[in-house]
Amino acid sequence: MGNRLRACILLLFTAVACQQLDPPDDFVARVGDAYLLQADINAHLASLTIGSDTSKARQLIIDQWITNELLYQEALRLQLSARTDIEHRLNESARAVLIEGLISEYHEQVAGGVSQIDIANYYERNKEYLRLLEPFVHVRYLVNPSLDSLRLARRILLQTSNANTDSVFTVLINRFNTSPTDESDQYTLNQNYFPEARLFSNQPEVRELLQQTPEGTQPRIRRIDEEYHFLQVVDRVPAGTIPELSWIQDLVQRQLIINVRKQNYARRVQSLRAEAESREDIEIR
Repeated sequence: MGNRLRACILLLFTAVACQQLDPPDDFVARVGDAYLLQADINAHLASLTIGSDTSKARQLIIDQWITNELLYQEALRLQLSARTDIEHRLNESARAVLIEGLISEYHEQVAGGVSQIDIANYYERNKEYLRLLEPFVHVRYLVNPSLDSLRLARRILLQTSNANTDSVFTVLINRFNTSPTDESDQYTLNQNYFPEARLFSNQPEVRELLQQTPEGTQPRIRRIDEEYHFLQVVDRVPAGTIPELSWIQDLVQRQLIINVRKQNYARRVQSLRAEAESREDIEIR
């Protein structure tokens, strides 16, 4: 067995031993001596589309983790790592993980290298090429088990002047919304424009309500299962529109970070190659 594989297995048993000596108190699920923590679930949920059914997604994450852990522990029990073909693949995986880790180190070195000025300048230079590829929509959305509560929220909103609607609706979120969605996500959803096709992707009945609701009309309230859903379409913007920077700021920031990371990666690889060539460690025949 190769040295890298021995090191991986040693680290594995060390981790298991730590779990046995000091199991976490706040775990969500356990299989033997392995634990799934809420922080792990939060990391998965953070990648979901805004408006997704987080309670259903949470259960799917837990079920999949349990399945994977059962299969992993059974593979260890059967000592599959001793098979020649699997040992080779583990060694290759260890090599790939180390390379990926080094590239991640390079990327992290420039993670904070994009300022608001950089983002604004990139947007101004490229906004003609950033036209929307799909319709965007601005919605106001609440969930509550009480129909009377959402009717009151609608009445308050309709009595509010246009200049104060956004700030008043933030108060309505605090008072009336009972959605399990993270509170910060709920504020973001109600304050900005998003691709209409990606909203409520795991809630077909809410999606249907969204599609049936014209922009600029009074909020609609519909009962779905045991809860009432309040939805108003403030505005729809067609594909081909030049977006406001606030609608796509995250996209622009990600693209800038990708560009900076590519440049930094190319410089690092060029430097490594130059150093290796100066030591005559590279030979091509």
